[in-house]
Amino acid sequence: MRKWLAKFSPLGWRLVAATVAFSTVVALLATGFQLYLDYRRDMGEIESTLDQVGQSYLPTIGNALWATNHKELQLALDGLARLPDVRHVAVVEHNKIWAEAGRPKSENIRLRDYPLTHVHRGETMTIGSLKVVMDMDGVYQRLLNKFWVILITNGVKTFLVAGFMLWLFHWLVTRHLQRIAEFASCLNPGNLHERLTLDRSAHAQNKLDEFDLVLDGISRMQFNLATAVQTLEQDIVKLEQAETEIQQLNNALEQRVADRTAQLEAVNQELEAFSYSVSHDLRTPLRSIDGFSQALVEDYGERLDEVGHDYLKRVRHAAQRMGLLIDDLLRLARVTRADMKQVHVDLSAMTQEVIADLHKHKGYSEAPFRVQASLVAYGDPALLRIVMTNLLDNAWKYSSKIAQPQIEVGSVVQDGCTVYFVRDNGAGFDMAYVGKLFGAFQRLHREEEFPGTGVGLATVKRIVHRHGGEIWAEGQPGAGALFSFTLSH
Repeated sequence: MRKWLAKFSPLGWRLVAATVAFSTVVALLATGFQLYLDYRRDMGEIESTLDQVGQSYLPTIGNALWATNHKELQLALDGLARLPDVRHVAVVEHNKIWAEAGRPKSENIRLRDYPLTHVHRGETMTIGSLKVVMDMDGVYQRLLNKFWVILITNGVKTFLVAGFMLWLFHWLVTRHLQRIAEFASCLNPGNLHERLTLDRSAHAQNKLDEFDLVLDGISRMQFNLATAVQTLEQDIVKLEQAETEIQQLNNALEQRVADRTAQLEAVNQELEAFSYSVSHDLRTPLRSIDGFSQALVEDYGERLDEVGHDYLKRVRHAAQRMGLLIDDLLRLARVTRADMKQVHVDLSAMTQEVIADLHKHKGYSEAPFRVQASLVAYGDPALLRIVMTNLLDNAWKYSSKIAQPQIEVGSVVQDGCTVYFVRDNGAGFDMAYVGKLFGAFQRLHREEEFPGTGVGLATVKRIVHRHGGEIWAEGQPGAGALFSFTLSH
């Protein structure tokens, strides 16, 4: 029995419990309503009996009492006492019982008092009263018996209905749900082609029920899963092919990088050889030109006129300028190839050292420089020194011709990034030509106004770019210039 009950699902038992609870409530309500109707019917019968007493027995009893016929009176009362639910009857005259039948009772009774009258010489006189006591115990006992009968009957019916519903729910629903659960738990990419079938009787195609919809949904799900698995397998194949191609491209790219690296190394070697040639082979003729020009001036100066001296002066100046250009080109090349060792740099202290060098070697005054304290940068110290030297040298050079030059070095924070700047109030420049500032040998002023080779700002730009930063300039003719740069993005 226990094994048989164990095959029913918890869902079925919950359905049975709900059915029993609902049936019990309905049965109690129906029983109460039926008992109420029976009670009303029994009370109606009692009232009918009492009305019958008033219609049929009162004249006989009244005449017997008037005639003092005790025998006839007792006979009438005995007949009344045999009526249904009549417990006790008595004839009372002046609070004296003349006759009675049945046994008196004081609980669960219904009392009716009838007046007994007699017509004498056309006048109706009250000669006594008839008291009828109806016993309610019979009514209550019948209701109780009916209650137990109805309760037991409804309990048996509820038990049978619940058992039948449990079996029916298992047969129609639970066993199919278990089959669906087992099928779903066993699904995998290898058996998506299998179809779920249920042990059910055939029915018309146009009368599909919920299980047909479930089966159709599972079939669609299997189809979608199979399609997704097939697509996934194709994507995996494509991905593997793409990975293979990427690997091949990486290998080819690595080979190209290696080739380009070798080419760059060869170019660097050639540049180094060129730099060596420029540094040694070109400097010797220039020194010769400068030296022999000076010898001509010293040894044969008296024989030359003013025009000859001017020519020799120009030759020497051109040779010296050529030497400066060679030095700047070599410095620019070294900046591009130099190894970087980035550390935290006290830019304020470095700037003060650069200013001191400019004072010492170029005779710059100390007054115009104003340096913000606690400037810290992260970069290569040697390269940053070149940046600050070029920017400060430019700032002083283009401010040297005004009465009160002012040069400021500081930093600001813009969009979370530190921006360093060098500001002067010198000659300035036209913003229309700002694109030429950082190009090699690009100058916005004549050599006679401000000497220089036009390589310094190009060097600064390359150093800043090697640090991952940007540099830009703002200016206005006669109102100074502002050079700003960052050292990392």
